[in-house]
Amino acid sequence: MIFVSCSIQEKDVAAETTKPEIGPDVAIAWNHMAYTIANQHDQFLSFIGVRALAMSHLAMHDALNAIYSQFEPMVYRGNAVEASPLAAASQAAYEVLATIYPDRKDTLDVALQNWLARENDLNARSAGVELGKATAASIIQLRKGDGHEKNGGYTPMNKPGAYQYTPNFDWVWKPDFSYATPFTLDTLTQFRSPKPPGLSSIEYTDSYNEVRLYGGKESAIRTEDQTNIAHWWAEFGEHGWNRIGRITAEENNLSLWKAVRMFALINVTLYDLYLVSFESKYHYDTWRPITAIHNADNDKNWDTRPDAEWQPEMLTPPWPEYPSAHAAVGAAGAEIVAHVYGTHDVSFTMESVTARDEGKVRTYTNLRTAAKDCADSRIFNGFHFRFATFEGLLQGKKVAKFIHGKILRPVE
Repeated sequence: MIFVSCSIQEKDVAAETTKPEIGPDVAIAWNHMAYTIANQHDQFLSFIGVRALAMSHLAMHDALNAIYSQFEPMVYRGNAVEASPLAAASQAAYEVLATIYPDRKDTLDVALQNWLARENDLNARSAGVELGKATAASIIQLRKGDGHEKNGGYTPMNKPGAYQYTPNFDWVWKPDFSYATPFTLDTLTQFRSPKPPGLSSIEYTDSYNEVRLYGGKESAIRTEDQTNIAHWWAEFGEHGWNRIGRITAEENNLSLWKAVRMFALINVTLYDLYLVSFESKYHYDTWRPITAIHNADNDKNWDTRPDAEWQPEMLTPPWPEYPSAHAAVGAAGAEIVAHVYGTHDVSFTMESVTARDEGKVRTYTNLRTAAKDCADSRIFNGFHFRFATFEGLLQGKKVAKFIHGKILRPVE
């Protein structure tokens, strides 16, 4: 069970007082449906899931704004004021998800019919169904051949500072950047991270010693709460930030138009940000703390003490270290949700699927605090150096601001 308590000061927006007035239920339901199917498919270990979430909500967004225009469309620019919003949004999500996950059509059929049955006006329902099909088709066409499923090749370099396969893995997850197409970015390098600090620098030394002391499985100085933070924030951003969106939308009865837009922005941002972060990761190709600590006698830095027995608090993911994609996703999620509500002072109480039994539920009253804990968690679980999480926070915020300033903007 997820427990929630929210308190938000919202900006006055004229469109909020203009009909039609519909709550977020259908947006929340289809977000949860898309999330559940994607997670069951491959636990978000590819681009398939976050792409499906982004596409389904973009199709819903364009359908709703063809009925009543509050925000700029992504693709579809038709007009269908007579259409039912519930029918249009549901049909749009259904069409996208049934195309991406055809083997889940039976489950999707049941959900669609349940939502269509809530619209008693048969003419409005029929118009909504046709509109949803049209907006979904435009989004599916937009993303046709986007290279999301293509993986690139990789061979580790055997030199100090370079990424090496970490325990339990003899492979890496690497998008094929020659094919991968973002939703919004001009190029994959426009937000590339600056060069990380050198192995002999003070910044590297300080970060090395911090993660060695705080991120080890046998750490003597990491507090109980820091350990709880490490595990609570370990789940992928696709889990946490979609759930935070559902929680806050329901508690604050966000309008359907705003809720669908929020979910679209969250997932478009996640998709494009992962491309940006991983492009930087493979450009610099830096080693993880476990490799660095085991091989510090080869880094030509007299202030980094090697420890061949050191193990991280949690199992290190199979891709290069710098920058921290997880910190970036935390910062970006916070930026998008704050943009929707007009403040970072958004409160939520939530359970995490990766949390320890003694620390399952956490409460936050500020999104930036949540993003900071998300970044810190990667030091406490032994995955990242401080300079990588710091850069991740900066990168995530930049990308999120770019995206919400470019697409789905409010109309006058």
